[in-house]
Amino acid sequence: MGFQCENLVLHNRQQLRRILNIPAEDVICENPYFQKGKANVPGCQIDYLIQTKFGTLYVCEIKFSKSPIGSSILQEMDTKLQALKIPRGFSLRPVLIHVNGVTEDVIDADYFAAIVDLSQLLETSND
Repeated sequence: MGFQCENLVLHNRQQLRRILNIPAEDVICENPYFQKGKANVPGCQIDYLIQTKFGTLYVCEIKFSKSPIGSSILQEMDTKLQALKIPRGFSLRPVLIHVNGVTEDVIDADYFAAIVDLSQLLETSND
């Protein structure tokens, strides 16, 4: 199911950018991203990465779960962000896209630049 959710998000890129307030003309590239590990650089997999012409990387984690996403996502995302090799001068904005909610401690942590419910994405696509 997680893979299907990722595909659904990727097929609704325009709506996600609208939710995140990223104009299409600001996007340099956007796709899933895989960083192959090397001796001194750990590997990591980003479900969806958006690079803007202003040096911002939106690092999107797509989570499907039968229950609300808990605080373990914070450490999981932090590990990915630490492993991600980024160009000098770039900023990272973590984004969580989920199904079935998130717990209050995830919201209270104020870690994510945006938390997007997949149903929100689908409602936007029908506009």
